[in-house]
Amino acid sequence: MIVRWWITALQLTELFVSSLVHLVYGFYIFSTAVAGDLSQALSDCFYKNNVEVSLKSEDSKENLTSTKDLPPIVLVHGIFGFGKGRLGGLSYFAGAEKKDDRVLVPDLGSLTSVYDRARELFYYLKGGQVDYGEEHSKACGHSQFGRIYEQGHYPEWDEDHPIHFVGHSAGAQVVRVLQQMLADKS
Repeated sequence: MIVRWWITALQLTELFVSSLVHLVYGFYIFSTAVAGDLSQALSDCFYKNNVEVSLKSEDSKENLTSTKDLPPIVLVHGIFGFGKGRLGGLSYFAGAEKKDDRVLVPDLGSLTSVYDRARELFYYLKGGQVDYGEEHSKACGHSQFGRIYEQGHYPEWDEDHPIHFVGHSAGAQVVRVLQQMLADKS
């Protein structure tokens, strides 16, 4: 009986210590991210960089491609992920969207289906009210219409104006489903 009590006490102690370590580590990660965002915001407020750096080649000034001509990069988060504008200044993609205006980070449903997120991604880029489709919304028991994007983030997207998609985890499946929907014209 005493041996069983000691084993139970050791298991509870192990559970407590493990929970405490994970809780402290999680707080450390979160506080580090918040501190990084705060320091970046303060740095941006006090030290505005007025210097523009550009690379010019004397030989081929006409052949240089403007960064405006390059296709945007769309970073699609996975499950439990979030896009730009969520959780204050925290960035799911380590601030990649802050480094270049061509990097887009849509805020798609964190726990919605891949199908719903693919539809949201399309309307995020092109603009308009998200339409999940009447049949799909009835089958899944949710509203047919979702968020309204007054202005798409890249409304000119078509065969002549491509996009680079980067999907993290389940975000890759969202991109794949969107590509299939476009191929099927649905």
